[in-house]
Amino acid sequence: MKKIQLITLTLIFLSLGAYLFAGGFALTGVGSRATSMGGAFRGLANDASAMFWNPAGLGFMDENSIDLGGTFILPSGTWDSSGTGFIGSPYGIPGYTAKEYEAEKSLRSFPNAFVTMAKHPKLKYGLGVFVPYGLGTTWDLYNEAAVGITNADFPKDETLSSIAILDIHPSIAYQIMPTLSAGLGVSVMYGAIDIAKLSWNTNAAGDTTYYAKPKTSDMSGTGIGYGLNLGFMFKPTETISVGLSGKIPSEIKMEGDVETFNTAYPAGYEKGKYDIETTLNLPGEIGVGVSYKVIPNMVLNLDYAYTMWDVLDEVVVDITTPAGVMKDKLAFKWENTSRVSLGTEYLMGPNAFRAGFFMDESPIPEETQTPTLSDINTKFSSNLGYGRNFGNITVDANMQYILFSEREIKATSQTTTNMAGRYNTNSLSGNIGIGYKF
Repeated sequence: MKKIQLITLTLIFLSLGAYLFAGGFALTGVGSRATSMGGAFRGLANDASAMFWNPAGLGFMDENSIDLGGTFILPSGTWDSSGTGFIGSPYGIPGYTAKEYEAEKSLRSFPNAFVTMAKHPKLKYGLGVFVPYGLGTTWDLYNEAAVGITNADFPKDETLSSIAILDIHPSIAYQIMPTLSAGLGVSVMYGAIDIAKLSWNTNAAGDTTYYAKPKTSDMSGTGIGYGLNLGFMFKPTETISVGLSGKIPSEIKMEGDVETFNTAYPAGYEKGKYDIETTLNLPGEIGVGVSYKVIPNMVLNLDYAYTMWDVLDEVVVDITTPAGVMKDKLAFKWENTSRVSLGTEYLMGPNAFRAGFFMDESPIPEETQTPTLSDINTKFSSNLGYGRNFGNITVDANMQYILFSEREIKATSQTTTNMAGRYNTNSLSGNIGIGYKF
């Protein structure tokens, strides 16, 4: 039973990690142009990335197009365990040092592609393939020698996450009248996850004994899921456009395994691999955007989105063991969040200059915050972008910097699913896109 409890504990981080992409180092949108305006795009949505932001925007397009692009992200994070009670009694965990740790830095890239068919006067459709969410973070936090672990199976980077969701997204829109359109998109999602995390011995009462040597586990899984987004766009005047869009709650059925490595403690814990199955519930979202043409060559966009993260209150996990399939319910207690975005675009001949900002809350409470969870607090972005029109070809690029508010968790709030300390995170990213209209 102890072995099953230990494996179950590691599955907490598998399930949590699957949601890092949406609450942490999120790709803050799809499309260089939309991202450079801080994601304030629901009310404008006048390029192929409308399939992601508001599919109703397709209804007002009148040209076929092919668009290719990609996002590049360089995240940075630190966790400082000193001065918070994490090291030493009563919550001290041997094997950690009272100092500031830094996550391994690595550049990550995520592509996207769109085909839009919009020549019909009313009926428009298209296909998008993009990675709306992706994350990777790696830490070397634990000093095995300090607790007498010499087993070669114990990895150097014992805390890591690597997550990506590929969305194949056919969309359709219909212009109901000259001032109103409706759109619908279907998501066929493929998810791939790899999580490594430490776990500690659990006593008969279910309490974690931090003074025991841990086990390290590496978990991986893949799965297929389906989703739906829809939207409306209303243009009451030539200068104002209002967009309403959202996505319904969805899920990805995940299958994979968790491999636990023997650290020679406690006796009877063997190295092994166990099959797992779980369903990851993705949240619903609703948002509204307004675009206002201040002058003929300049627009201002304002966007608000509400994401219903409370679907991640708990996750049910099936673990295949020699004794049969064990079901367990894991509590997360994630919270709903709001995001506010502001963006602008100024046209000067064939050139376009863009800027944007957003404020986005974190759904993760203190009781489940660990270094593996890169979303540490409310985040703020600054965005700059540039585009140029070469006749039928357009080129767009942007840079984005995201700063997270510092979060400090004291040992008084320490639980078996969080790690006390001071958390700081930021992200530098770029996006480039090229489009051809025909």
